[in-house]
Amino acid sequence: MSGDSKIGIVGGIVRTAPVRKLAASAGASAQPAAPRAAASDAMPAAGLIRLASDLAAQPAPIDGARVAALRGAIAEGRYAVDPAKIAGAMIDHLRGSTT
Repeated sequence: MSGDSKIGIVGGIVRTAPVRKLAASAGASAQPAAPRAAASDAMPAAGLIRLASDLAAQPAPIDGARVAALRGAIAEGRYAVDPAKIAGAMIDHLRGSTT
């Protein structure tokens, strides 16, 4: 199998055409990528560790009254699961909807 007929993942992107052909067509017209700053340049490791510690120290946003009400409803058999409503809420969450 020659190099032109190989198809696969190149640079995290699945190529569906011959790799050499893509590289040749991009050739001279492609501009060099702008240098990216390393993550350590934006915020030192100590700052990231401090941020992680601060976040870990915060209490979880839990509504204790709501949890108690749900536990009671489950224990008494009054909690009904609506799969369509759950699926809709998951889809809305993934789309970024607040409704």
